[in-house]
Amino acid sequence: MNLGTLFALKWAGMETALINRIFHTNFAWRIFLPLGISFFTFQNAAYLIDVYRGDIPAEENFWQYLLYAIYFPCIVSGPINRYPQMKQQFFSAHTFQKDAFYSALLRILYGQLKKMVLADRAAVFVNEVFDRYYMYRGLFVLFAVVLFSIQLYMDFSGCMDIVIGVSELFGVRMRENFNAPYSAGSVADFWRRWHMSLTSWFRDYLYIPLGGNRRGKCRKYLNIMIVFLFCGAWHGAGFTYLVWGGLNGLYQIAGDLTCSVRRRVCSFLGLDEESVGAVLRKRLTTIALVELGWLFFRANGIQEALIMLRRMVSGWNPWILSDGSLYEAGLDLWDFLILITGTAIVGLLSHLGQKRDLHGVFVRQSWLFQAAVVLFAMAVWYLFGVYGPQIAAADFIYYNF
Repeated sequence: MNLGTLFALKWAGMETALINRIFHTNFAWRIFLPLGISFFTFQNAAYLIDVYRGDIPAEENFWQYLLYAIYFPCIVSGPINRYPQMKQQFFSAHTFQKDAFYSALLRILYGQLKKMVLADRAAVFVNEVFDRYYMYRGLFVLFAVVLFSIQLYMDFSGCMDIVIGVSELFGVRMRENFNAPYSAGSVADFWRRWHMSLTSWFRDYLYIPLGGNRRGKCRKYLNIMIVFLFCGAWHGAGFTYLVWGGLNGLYQIAGDLTCSVRRRVCSFLGLDEESVGAVLRKRLTTIALVELGWLFFRANGIQEALIMLRRMVSGWNPWILSDGSLYEAGLDLWDFLILITGTAIVGLLSHLGQKRDLHGVFVRQSWLFQAAVVLFAMAVWYLFGVYGPQIAAADFIYYNF
């Protein structure tokens, strides 16, 4: 009932159009999707499946279950939590901890910076090129796709920083949803780092029940394709999402099929797969493949995506980097410098965060240092945030899913 309701509502427009085409009718069904339906549906489904399997006992207190089902920080954009993890925290005593409170506030501010300074600024260029794709070609399209990948990451991970920080204000820790995804060395590794709560949901409740990799290679590849097509359908009612999901599935199948060949070639050529150059090559290749998928993810239709892809590779125009025409799509030189600098800083912090607890380091400093950091971050937010009457505030992208 949970999943059927979700797909009936999300795909209602396409289902109605298909019925009208087949039976030559003129039905119209316009509905408003409940906010956050994709996230709380999967969260509730995970609880039901765990109870059915006997992994957890059924909750006898309806109000305690309801708190889990409608816990407000994550209801509209995730992460997709599991009941055992949340129940233990919901119904245990919490005392005020100053360090945790300050750490949560800093994380909320960090998420706001990623959203308003970087994601919303990149959105100006992205929206201009994708909405008027017939006017742009070459590097314009390439930069639009690259900036969309930055926008999507800063928007979604910034939202997660805010959500997790708000929850931590109440002493409740939710699972992390990102782990430096653009430093991945393969598409499979990228999906272990990107939207991790969704990826783990598909692994535990779809991929493994289908047989996982236990029934031979062919069945494994079929299961991968089913999972990623389902993932595309979860994101929205459009063939672009199915193409995006299918591409990511094919990437992983191709990577697995060619793994032994690539290793033999590297061994024959005497190449060290762990060298800096090899790691950089793997990361750049992964980014290029992911970017191609993001083109279809962002495009308004399959035809538009194919036209943009053709215009990107057939209209090479490197002179826009020097003649100033690059800045005619909504962003000037300073905007690009802010995007490049901000993205580099976020990437550096993500890298350092894998080795050290940066929030823990922050709360151990003196109050004067903490105040200086917060005031500096607020000044950056105020000076470089994208807001005002000329620029419409951009919704969080994953609110649409």
